[in-house]
Amino acid sequence: MARIAIIGAGLAGLYAADRLEQLGIDYVLLEARAAPGGRIASARRPGAGAADRFDLGPTWFWPALQPQLERLIEDLGLHRFAQHEDGAMLVERSADCAPERMRGYPSEPAAQRLFGGMQSLVDALRERLDPQRVFTQRRVSTLHQTGAKIEIGSEGPGGRGTMSADEVWLALPPRLAARDLQFGPDLPAALRRQWAATATWMAPHAKYLALYERPFWREQGLSGEARSLPGPLGEIHDASLPDGSAALFGFFALPAHLRRSAPEAQLHSACREQLTRLFGPLA
Repeated sequence: MARIAIIGAGLAGLYAADRLEQLGIDYVLLEARAAPGGRIASARRPGAGAADRFDLGPTWFWPALQPQLERLIEDLGLHRFAQHEDGAMLVERSADCAPERMRGYPSEPAAQRLFGGMQSLVDALRERLDPQRVFTQRRVSTLHQTGAKIEIGSEGPGGRGTMSADEVWLALPPRLAARDLQFGPDLPAALRRQWAATATWMAPHAKYLALYERPFWREQGLSGEARSLPGPLGEIHDASLPDGSAALFGFFALPAHLRRSAPEAQLHSACREQLTRLFGPLA
């Protein structure tokens, strides 16, 4: 039994657990996936060091706009660097016309990235938690209130299990809670509808990442930033690491249902073709 059970070990769940850990309050953290992090995912280039990672999920943060996140990053001793935006931006209006150079529009305030990717934030928080309180591969399916306690039913590699807690904190998207969790007593109908209709920020988006030996576009006076109408990538940025691997990444402009219906090899080929149209044969 725990005083507080947190469901979901994305950034919200990890931060909640970290605060409880610092305050000495009893808790457990339950995560359905094999590793915490939620939609934060930083991929390492094969054979590269631990800091040579690229963000496949969230990439940037803005200290001036996110002071609480900034304080957390400082407290964890993580190091940051500014997103590269120097140089011209490319605009592609048609696949049949050459891309146009234009003045870029650096973000203000400047976007920041973390050395080691956003995964370093997840790793640092995880390291501060008592490992005996963190349970991965435990997919919670039921929450039943029995008197003053809440019975939590979950499934994992060892089969189905239950535990109880005084409180349950949901640290997952509301629409997933409404879809995947069985409540007893049931949620009020209006609240369930509200949760089911609550969009998850950038949930339908996906990225394509291309790794290179060097950021050759900078030699051409380009920032690596591009906007494209024909796609398949609608927005492209420099994803290179300081003194590390060079890369470009783009957000797909194709809706999720179209990406699912297209063969992966076809999507990869279309992305490479587009990057070649924009940045030349070195791409």
